[in-house]
Amino acid sequence: MGIKDWMKRKENWIISLGALAGLMIFTGCRFDYFYDLNDDVLMKDILAGAYTGMPEGHNIQMLWLISALISVFYKIAGSEPWYGIFLCFCHFGCFFAILGRSVSLFQTVRGKLTVAAIESLVFGGMFLDHLVFAQYTVTCTLLAGTAAFLFFTTDMELDGKTFVKRNIPSALLVSIAYLIRSEMLLLVLPMICVAGVVKWGGESRIFTREHAFKYFGVMGMILGGILAGWLTNALAYGTAEWKTFTAFFNNRTELYDFQEIPAYEDHRAFYESIGLTEKEKILLDNYNFGMDEEINEDMVGRIAEYAGENRSIRKPFWEKLPEKCRDYLYRFTSGRNRAGSDYPWNYMVILGYMAVFLTAIPRKHRGGQIQPKCAQSYGKNSLGAVLSLALLFAVRTGLWMFILMRERAPERITHSLYLMEFLILAAMLLAQWRGICTMSVRKGCAVLVAAGFGLMAALIFPDSLQQVSEKQVQREEVNEIFGELYQYFGEQEHRGNFYLIDVYSSVSYQGIPYSEKMFYHVDNSLDNYDIMGGWACKSPLQRKKFRAFHMETMEQALREREDVYFVCMTGEDWSWLPAYYEDHGTPVEVRLVDTVAGIFEIYAVTGK
Repeated sequence: MGIKDWMKRKENWIISLGALAGLMIFTGCRFDYFYDLNDDVLMKDILAGAYTGMPEGHNIQMLWLISALISVFYKIAGSEPWYGIFLCFCHFGCFFAILGRSVSLFQTVRGKLTVAAIESLVFGGMFLDHLVFAQYTVTCTLLAGTAAFLFFTTDMELDGKTFVKRNIPSALLVSIAYLIRSEMLLLVLPMICVAGVVKWGGESRIFTREHAFKYFGVMGMILGGILAGWLTNALAYGTAEWKTFTAFFNNRTELYDFQEIPAYEDHRAFYESIGLTEKEKILLDNYNFGMDEEINEDMVGRIAEYAGENRSIRKPFWEKLPEKCRDYLYRFTSGRNRAGSDYPWNYMVILGYMAVFLTAIPRKHRGGQIQPKCAQSYGKNSLGAVLSLALLFAVRTGLWMFILMRERAPERITHSLYLMEFLILAAMLLAQWRGICTMSVRKGCAVLVAAGFGLMAALIFPDSLQQVSEKQVQREEVNEIFGELYQYFGEQEHRGNFYLIDVYSSVSYQGIPYSEKMFYHVDNSLDNYDIMGGWACKSPLQRKKFRAFHMETMEQALREREDVYFVCMTGEDWSWLPAYYEDHGTPVEVRLVDTVAGIFEIYAVTGK
């Protein structure tokens, strides 16, 4: 076999790998890779053993099966950045899978190169921020969206058994997505169901035994993977200690993410009824609730329930609904430089709807069967496209209203919803491409669609590049400040101490969040510090960490141990700390002993 024949046979792989290599080289040379939030850093620390002293399979945020698998790699080679490698592998692997399927749907080299170039520009422009600043919630959705894309672009004419086999990777991707971020996967699962309904509805005969086997078979694999992940996680977290913490974790999430903590003075009777004093309640306001062992799952649950009841009274559902509907329409339709707009994600999705409708009209088909002559059934094609797109839009509207009504819509969730929707639209566009009526019409549609997406990608890529560049500079400046603090903790004369950090002082500086680089100065040795709240607080992992430093509780260790210190940023109000001890009848003296980077203050706390 000659080199030309070999290249012809492998051209899909060559083009896909070339586009992937180009994106990887560009991002690798132009940027560093960061964990997006301190949440991701803590997850990495738990998996790597930096939190408790040994790699842990109980990651709390991710389900046990995937956490345990990643922790095994840390146990084998603990100095490597396995969690960062895992996230990047998911991102680039999904891009490669989408590229490979896309180019395989085109016959000419020109068509393959065109779709690879456009997808690279679109992916780079839309996803660059999340590619450089990785967040596991977005990673989950990218996996799920890739699964939907691969499923929808699977050849409908395959027999049932082959069709199911071809979609084993899709089911596996959904299962992994569920393990990474179960809540996000369940949120976008209705969109995956829409993809299944639309594809099944495109069959020439819908209600046949073979078609039922094809689509229920794929759905069965997906549900089986989800069930396996849920069962293994339930077993891994089935001990009494983990069950207690899980209840606390869920109640804490409800309180902080979806409710507002009622003011003490206005709701004194309630707080006194659950045994929470005003000084103790401040710990909930500033997230330092780890100081008080009496703030447990039952108390946090009762506060969350009470806060929800008060919120419903202040703003009933039917009063809030019109406001959120206006917010939904504004976000979806507003363009560049408009405050609160979701540009460019919204415009790219709108363009996707238009492209799918445009290419659906001139198809020659009867159900899923391509006919030798154009049927000219433009009305039927238009109606089918409208129904399919309307179903997708209705489901996306329901999901958006759900998150907006709950008033919890960070970018990692909203961008994930757009990403899922866009990948399904892209799959619909490519799946119906070869059914276009004539070659001349197909070329005309190709020019319009390629020009639309190419122009949009060309417009957003420079903005995306600039924003990510500026964000990286800001992150590096903040990381340098926090790096001095953590270097201080690790110095020989301080290594034997333990430092408890005020939560707000650990999150960001001047509004810019702190996070670590994935592959720079990797240190997975045991950390001699912890924050005084957060989602891992009061967990079995924190208890294990405290035991490693011979500590029982934060309150006792700060008051009684000479080698345990309190840390907060300059200017942060720490008057709550002595007030809390005074309230508990154990007054203390708080004394400044050191300052780090001109930003952080180290305090010794001693009993009077």
